[in-house]
Amino acid sequence: MWASQPNWTTQELAKIKAPILIVDGDHDEAIKREHTKYMASAIPGAGLLILPNVSHFAFIRDPDFSMRRC
Repeated sequence: MWASQPNWTTQELAKIKAPILIVDGDHDEAIKREHTKYMASAIPGAGLLILPNVSHFAFIRDPDFSMRRC
């Protein structure tokens, strides 16, 4: 999955109407930052939150901070 995601087109992402917050850790080893930014920019009204000092597993490494931010 990591090698092939995301695989949604800009047109598909643009159809999302639900409120969305794209969240990533600033040291994420799984998701490329350009993919995170792509999804946030392609989804109308989406927010982008980069959590500091955590990896893909932010909810494990710093659960209190992660819950306060989201």
